[in-house]
Amino acid sequence: MFFKYFNLKKNNLNDQSLTFYKEIVNHSNNIIKNNNSDENVNFNDVFEIFSIVIVFYLKKLKDINTPDSKIISQEIIDSFVRDLDQHFREQGIGDMSIGKYVKKYVKKFYYRLKILDAVFENNKELDINEYLYKIDTLPKENIDQISSNLKELYNRILI
Repeated sequence: MFFKYFNLKKNNLNDQSLTFYKEIVNHSNNIIKNNNSDENVNFNDVFEIFSIVIVFYLKKLKDINTPDSKIISQEIIDSFVRDLDQHFREQGIGDMSIGKYVKKYVKKFYYRLKILDAVFENNKELDINEYLYKIDTLPKENIDQISSNLKELYNRILI
C-alpha cells in the first residue's frame, strides 16, 4: 500500500519535470525563431539559448529549495542529456562515439551553469548581455533582442 503512494508522488514529480522541460523547449524555440532571420540555425546557437533557458528554470527551482524541487531539477537535466543523446544519434553519430559527444556538451552545459549562477549571485537584476556577447556563434546584431527576450522570459517563469 505504501509503495503505491510513493510511486504516485514520484510520477507526479516526473510529470511536472516533463511539463517544465516541454516549456523549456517551447520557450527556446520561440526565442530562436524570433531572433533568427535565416532558416539555417546552427546547433551551437540552439544549444546556447537552450542552456540559458534551462538555467533559468533550475535557478527558479533552486530558489524554492525543497526536496521536490531538487528532484525536478535533476529530472530536467536527465531529460536534457537524453535529448542530447537522441540528437547525436539522429545526426548519425555511432554508438561507439556517442558518449564522447554527449559528455562534451554536458561539460559545456555545466560550465555555462557555473557562469550563469555567478551572474545571478552577483547581480540582483539579471544582466545577460555581457554573457551573450561572449558567445561567438550568436549573431551580434541580434544579441540585444535575444537578451531582452530572455529577461522577459525569466520574469514570466512561474514555478
